[in-house]
Amino acid sequence: YTRPQEFEGRPIPDVLISGNHKKIAEWRRDQSERLTKERRPDLLSAQPLVK
Repeated sequence: YTRPQEFEGRPIPDVLISGNHKKIAEWRRDQSERLTKERRPDLLSAQPLVK
């Protein structure tokens, strides 16, 4: 099984191609927090982030 280096004209992040599941999980968490900060900053100001 091969994975594309790009999808719909956008490059796939290297961390996703690497296959390192721990780093992929960290990357997904970071992306989730970044999107929440951009789209719903009110949620982050109400509660502190806890892992």
